[in-house]
Amino acid sequence: MKNITDKLQTLFPTFRAKLLFAFFTCILLPLSVIGFMLYTVTYRIASDRIMDSAILADDQLNVQINNRLDQTENVADSIQYNMYTLSSIDNELSEYIPAFNEVRNNIYLYKTTFGFRHIYVFLPEEQMGASEGLYFMPLSKLYDFPLMDSQLENPGTSSIWFFQKNSELPFILDTEEVCGNSIACCRILKNQSTGEIDYAYIILLNPDELSDILENTFSDSRITSYLVSPEGQIMAHTSKNQCGTFLTDEKITSITTASINHEDSIYIENGIHYHTVTLDNGWYHVTEIPEGYVGENTFVLLKTIIIAFVIIIPLTLFMILLFSKNLTKRVLRLSNAMENFRLDKQSSSTVLNLIPANRSPELYDEIDKLGLTFMNMQSSLNENMQSILDLSLSEEKLKYQLLQSQINPHFLYNILGTIKTCQSIGKLDIAEQMITDLTMFYRLSLRKSSDKIAIRDELEIARLYLDMEKLCHSENLSWEIHAEDGIENFLICRFTLQPFLENSILHGYSRTVTHLHIKVDVMYGDDDVIITITDDGIGIEPEQLQELHDTLDQKIVNYEKHFGIGNVNKRISSPSFGNGSVQIDSTPGKGTCITICFEQMEE
Repeated sequence: MKNITDKLQTLFPTFRAKLLFAFFTCILLPLSVIGFMLYTVTYRIASDRIMDSAILADDQLNVQINNRLDQTENVADSIQYNMYTLSSIDNELSEYIPAFNEVRNNIYLYKTTFGFRHIYVFLPEEQMGASEGLYFMPLSKLYDFPLMDSQLENPGTSSIWFFQKNSELPFILDTEEVCGNSIACCRILKNQSTGEIDYAYIILLNPDELSDILENTFSDSRITSYLVSPEGQIMAHTSKNQCGTFLTDEKITSITTASINHEDSIYIENGIHYHTVTLDNGWYHVTEIPEGYVGENTFVLLKTIIIAFVIIIPLTLFMILLFSKNLTKRVLRLSNAMENFRLDKQSSSTVLNLIPANRSPELYDEIDKLGLTFMNMQSSLNENMQSILDLSLSEEKLKYQLLQSQINPHFLYNILGTIKTCQSIGKLDIAEQMITDLTMFYRLSLRKSSDKIAIRDELEIARLYLDMEKLCHSENLSWEIHAEDGIENFLICRFTLQPFLENSILHGYSRTVTHLHIKVDVMYGDDDVIITITDDGIGIEPEQLQELHDTLDQKIVNYEKHFGIGNVNKRISSPSFGNGSVQIDSTPGKGTCITICFEQMEE
């Protein structure tokens, strides 16, 4: 048998020859045998294709639903970060109220941006803002929601999803639907030491939103699709009046049994094809396709094929000879395009070869659609790669901005401590002057709010800071700043110099070194800017110097030790901000030299 097959392969080596041979062979077979085989094969193929088409639409629907659920989870993570920040602040009005307002504004943005029905945050009754009434509620209101005791006692770290019937929104909201059903995503944080709930929050979604997605996916009303929780409650349904109802025990058992070993399962029960998928949050997405839908569609296809076989077969013989060459060329082009597939490019010539330019979309056949699908896939992959790159860049920028934002509070804390000390010992004139200088310092800093500023502005900020420090150290502090011509126009990360100047002043004095002189030089490198900060203070001990070298080499930002130096080193070493480096050399008793080197950056 194998010898016969090999001989046939030799006689008909090309795809076109194989196509013609297969067709003529089928024509010579008895019509009765062909009819029987055609019926069997056609029914199976059509049935599979119909099911595959429905399942493909179902899979695309799963992506939409999972994206919406994941979006809700991501917002829940963001709220948890906001609440962690708020809960870490004592009930000091000057700090708590701005933080509370910021969290409230963020919650409003989450609600409006992502189209949530509402967001509730539950705080202990004694905590400030718990009775705000719009977004913040006392913890006692949490028990109005249908949460089980086990969920309240052991909430865990993941979200709790449930269906809320007739949930009321605050009456002051400008919405047409104040009361209605909701899908809720809940997070509860308990204090590990006391066992009490620190806070909780619930994000409410409109179940009609998911029901509309389910309803619009399938054009045939006989196909039913719904989302159901592991407890058997329907969260969304193509028929909206089914939302909130429960499946029978037998049905939910069949669904869970089919999905226990497979995230995506298909089974037939009582003449219905069930396609069950486990979603990211543990729900089941079930699509019911009745056997009648499959049979009706396959019957139309079978009838068409029989008519074509009996009546149009002579014309088919002629057409296959006429167009087989063109067909095989198109298949070959598609094959070559797939072989030459690259993620990073999509040539226009490939597009023209796969789909003729003069052919309208209404005339596309399966090969055209396959070529179009291939091109769309390539375009989608390229877009996804670009999106991943953009997200990576955005993440890097956010990390930089976080590090940048941490310098200001650190610096302000130290300056305010100095002002308080001056007030305590009666040097009110110095304290007043420092407040004035601090005002000028922040006026300049806030006016230059971008991540990168001109070196001249950074030097001006350094001068203002040294002026403030001189008020405390009087004649015991002196400095000089030199910059080569034109170098001040290049850009530098904001607050690069101040932490090093602060360390020089803070650690440079001793009993033997009562006067400190600081020198700042800004010079050209090959393609770099080199800044050196030298002082004649007491220097750094070898053990401490080694710790600083480890911090710089490993790019560590330690909030307990060397925070300012580590922060500047982390920011300036970023590829977006100069690929810079920081070096520290010091000799005990003689002083310290800090060298900052980064690429020349222009606007």
